[in-house]
Amino acid sequence: MGDSHRALECDGRAQSWATRKISPKAQRKGEPEVHMTDQMRRLSTPWAIASERAERISESNLPPGLILDPAAGSGIHLASICIATNRVGLGIELDEEAARFSAANMNRLLVKGKDPGRLSHRILIGDGIDASGALSCLHSSLESSGVASTPPIAMLHVDPARPLDAQNHTLDEMAPPLRPLLEAWLPHMEKDERGPALLLDLSPRLSKAQRGEVDSILDDLAPNTNRTWEWLSQGGGRIDRLSVWVGPLAAPERFRSIRMGPSSVQSVVTSAEQSLFISEKRTMPPSFDDWVVVVDPTIVESRLHMDWLQNHLDDDYNPIWQRANLRRPVLVSKTPPPENLRTDPFVIAVGQVVAHRLSAPNMENAPTVARAAERAGVGHLVLRCEVDPDFHPKIQKRLNKALKGIDGKRGFVIDVPVSSRDGGWHVNYVTCSEN
Repeated sequence: MGDSHRALECDGRAQSWATRKISPKAQRKGEPEVHMTDQMRRLSTPWAIASERAERISESNLPPGLILDPAAGSGIHLASICIATNRVGLGIELDEEAARFSAANMNRLLVKGKDPGRLSHRILIGDGIDASGALSCLHSSLESSGVASTPPIAMLHVDPARPLDAQNHTLDEMAPPLRPLLEAWLPHMEKDERGPALLLDLSPRLSKAQRGEVDSILDDLAPNTNRTWEWLSQGGGRIDRLSVWVGPLAAPERFRSIRMGPSSVQSVVTSAEQSLFISEKRTMPPSFDDWVVVVDPTIVESRLHMDWLQNHLDDDYNPIWQRANLRRPVLVSKTPPPENLRTDPFVIAVGQVVAHRLSAPNMENAPTVARAAERAGVGHLVLRCEVDPDFHPKIQKRLNKALKGIDGKRGFVIDVPVSSRDGGWHVNYVTCSEN
């Protein structure tokens, strides 16, 4: 079957091997049970996200052929796309153990049967960039199983491994690196007038310059092909997924921001253009009784914040962006935000200012911060400000202890930049009561 790759059938033998190694387990309640090491579980795409994406892909009218994932990992994403599109999947994984678990998971997740399509799914152990070696191995394996067809590649999805320092790595440090990967596989892909169908998962922290590098690669290798950049959040105050959807998978708009709930999409904002993000660093922090809205960072990082906010502005509500930092962009206003903004999925918290501090909450001053909140009628306080990550849970625990048994509203502490007279700036820590 070729020297560079080894083929694994997605069958009961693969599942038996995996079961002896690790018992199958659901990532979340209500999701299918799969085989994963702890490392795979940390890196794997949640089933809800994979399934939602797969449903969108199934509506894209893909050209004929199979689904390719040259860095298959756990196999969850590949299986979900195969299920939704009713296509054969080809996964490639350099790590042999991960490849074997991937084959087992494909067998667990795919509909059982003896038809040629069900028997044609393969996971290959080998290098995802070696397209010729992989295809040679695939064709030999299919022929050995009595399957004579040699299908083209209809779609490529890749979620490459990345260095731990995701903010400072180069694109070539991805495994497999993007340009060589696309150079290897694009000649083997079935294309129509829309170009190749590509879904590229990237580091959520990819810089603007690095996103420009990705655009340049796509301009070189798939010119005049539509693409949609997508930022996705699961509501944890961070960007969970950054991806590029190319060719048949692209939307009419070039940019998209998604707020994903536990099992389904809660809100989508799209636009053909991005807006500049201009925040006002005022000489004073938000005044007492001003309203503060903490916004999901994906809406700002995607630069779709103005399109999103436009849906909530009215004659009485005209806030300013007084940014805390990328993880906690904030809107500040004199008047209460309208109900449709308060309940918007991209809003993390809404409150009125009840206290100020010049120093960040820490282990020593947490009781003082709690007492100030208690005097303002707050009985539960959440840290939404920048503190040392190692101490964040300890400080939060101390606040919870200080406010235990206090009957009051929920509240939060947010950090807001304030301009200094010398042209610099400092941070004010603002306590807000959620009304």
